Amino acid sequence: LLFVPCVGYGPGGYRLGYGGGFYDRTLATLQPSPYTVGLGYTQGYLDDFEPEPHDLPLDGILNDNGVVWPV
Repeated sequence: LLFVPCVGYGPGGYRLGYGGGFYDRTLATLQPSPYTVGLGYTQGYLDDFEPEPHDLPLDGILNDNGVVWPV
């Protein structure tokens, strides 16, 4: 289980971080792949978020309202 910080997040469990793709590159190298949960705020949800090609979806999001599973 790996908790990942989110500045924002969008449909499908894609996260917006601080830029640079550090978490995505690191997660892509881990074997076996960990179960990933993003930590963010409800206000961080972005309907129109467009993931980059290197972005990896999270397995779940934990925000101030509870757990949100990717749509």
